[in-house]
Amino acid sequence: MLTTSVASPGLLFGSFLFRRDLHTTEELTNFWEQHFGKSFSFIPEYNPLNQYYSKEMGQNLSRIFFLTATSFARDSLLKVKLQSMEWEKNWSENHLRRVNVDIGFLALENFILATTKNYSHRVYLGENIFADLTYYFHQGSFQSLPWTYPDFLDSQKKDFLEWGRSFLLQSVK
Repeated sequence: MLTTSVASPGLLFGSFLFRRDLHTTEELTNFWEQHFGKSFSFIPEYNPLNQYYSKEMGQNLSRIFFLTATSFARDSLLKVKLQSMEWEKNWSENHLRRVNVDIGFLALENFILATTKNYSHRVYLGENIFADLTYYFHQGSFQSLPWTYPDFLDSQKKDFLEWGRSFLLQSVK
């Protein structure tokens, strides 16, 4: 093939795990929307990795998810992940994170998280960032994979991402 096709756009995803005594959902919502525009948010009830992160971040952890209301090009994932790492550094104290930011990309066919950790199933994006296929869309819903993070396996989070996919589908028509 002598030409390539243009990849369809998707929605940027952000997850902020934060200490409630240091930040508020309103503050983080405003921060996210200053960078990426109006977005949809979701506060998950179930966060099984809070105990794991509390060793570094402390207690009183909460989480909020964002999906942008406008679409972005797929190659924005790398740039946004690098940007989020700078945010984490700016919010850190004594080299310990007080906000953990996960960045992802929601497309019609899948949901990908960006990570600094390499594993056999991850694809290198550049600048020491890898793409982790977290869900793929099959037979009307997102399907998890053996390596899908435990905190993305509950139905509430999956439902939020499927709702975002429906929104994306309507917006690209």
